Amino acid sequence: MNEKSKYFEKLVLGESSFGGEYLESKNKEYVLFNPNVSRNTLALIKDNNVLWKKDFSNLVGFAFASDGSYCVVISQLKENEMLKSYKSGGHIYLVSREGNIKDIKIPCDGLSCAISLDNKNFGITTMGPEWGVYYFEDSGKMLWKKIFDKKIGGIELSNEKIILYDKIHKKTRKKVLELNKLGYGKD
Repeated sequence: MNEKSKYFEKLVLGESSFGGEYLESKNKEYVLFNPNVSRNTLALIKDNNVLWKKDFSNLVGFAFASDGSYCVVISQLKENEMLKSYKSGGHIYLVSREGNIKDIKIPCDGLSCAISLDNKNFGITTMGPEWGVYYFEDSGKMLWKKIFDKKIGGIELSNEKIILYDKIHKKTRKKVLELNKLGYGKD
């Protein structure tokens, strides 16, 4: 655990013990922090002030725009939601710099997410009951989705392409597929 991580934890939770994961905007002006002791919590920090702190049930992953303008959070459905209509599913939350949240429900569990380098698009991978990728504008408008007959895990976005991996963990994953922004590509 590094000193920055401890500092952010103290700023967000009032005490420091285990640090957490943080993502910084390209200009280092904004920090998105996820404390280890509160894995469902995210906080946006600017100039040593917490701009907002939000709790998300069943948080699975998150990505942060390089300019700090928004973050994408993916989660699985809460237990009471699962009982209503289907057994799996999740939420994609778009959270603005100001803390406004747009909730997008999906019929499968979110797995991984990424934001393009120009911050204009984001994508998520899903699992159960379908392995796939959903691709969005930064406003949350879905542009397309693709379902695959093989396991898809991690995702990376450039401004021109979407790279899909077999696993989430960067150290052990292998590229499975590369798509263009329209969703077309080959293995």
